[in-house]
Amino acid sequence: MLRYVLAAQALRAFSINDSTKSLYRKFGNLVGSRNRARGLPAHYLARANSNLRILEERNLIKNGAKVMEIGTGWAHWEALFIRCFYDVTTVAMDVWDNRQFSGFIRFATELNERLGELDRPAEQVEHARGVLDRILACASFDAVYEALSFRYVLGVEHAYQSIADGTLDLIFSSDVLEHVPASATLGMLQQHHRMLKPGGATAHQIVMTDHLRIYDRSVHPKNYLRYSDRTWQLLFANDVQYINRLQVNDWQRLFLAGGFKVETIVRNTTDLSGLPLAEQFKSAPTEDLEVAVVSMIGRKVYGTHE
Repeated sequence: MLRYVLAAQALRAFSINDSTKSLYRKFGNLVGSRNRARGLPAHYLARANSNLRILEERNLIKNGAKVMEIGTGWAHWEALFIRCFYDVTTVAMDVWDNRQFSGFIRFATELNERLGELDRPAEQVEHARGVLDRILACASFDAVYEALSFRYVLGVEHAYQSIADGTLDLIFSSDVLEHVPASATLGMLQQHHRMLKPGGATAHQIVMTDHLRIYDRSVHPKNYLRYSDRTWQLLFANDVQYINRLQVNDWQRLFLAGGFKVETIVRNTTDLSGLPLAEQFKSAPTEDLEVAVVSMIGRKVYGTHE
């Protein structure tokens, strides 16, 4: 528990002002670049393939679609993975520029080497190899974007303003929505609804575990459930690795309020036995609180909020 508390205080120190936040990002990029030079993290390939399977099984992805990735990160990993198998036009959006071309190329190289692990049709694998060959011939992100019909957009408001009503088929993310400020989530989903075509979808894998556990594996995966909002904000909350602590029922309510028909797919759970709950979480269904990872899909039903 000591490491948990110390990590929280360090992250809070980095959150003091714009200068400390910038310092944190520079440090994170330095460490991250070294990690990405080693290749794909162990779970990335399986995660991206599983997320794509969900889209395919629900007919949410097709050639010719216009898609948008929220929180595209250092290497555009989820967008890259989808683009390997489908000819889509992609908007890759993030809140700040932390792209690392060397890491991107390393990921693309390893994906090319490991395509045979994915149990995908031969024609899809052949398509992916062609896409990756084009990527690996590029010398910059701009060249990649031109080759793959990508558009990189920085800033939430800029992204919203750059996309007209009813023009996207799919908006997606992986391990991102838990970092969106709770106060901004409904507005975000309403913007997704505006940007999507009727019948389009917003689909997201959301990780609901306590991210401070990265620094202290001795604590429960959902350790944050023991703290009231007041205690959390006073002692543990930070801006540089912010998590909103929203649970499944919260996200379902938000998606509905945003105008979507909602499908919830529980991906992973954790046993809450022995974990004391703060009063504000005691009224939530246990089966919701136990969810560690969930996929939430909101479909823009024809005729809703038009």
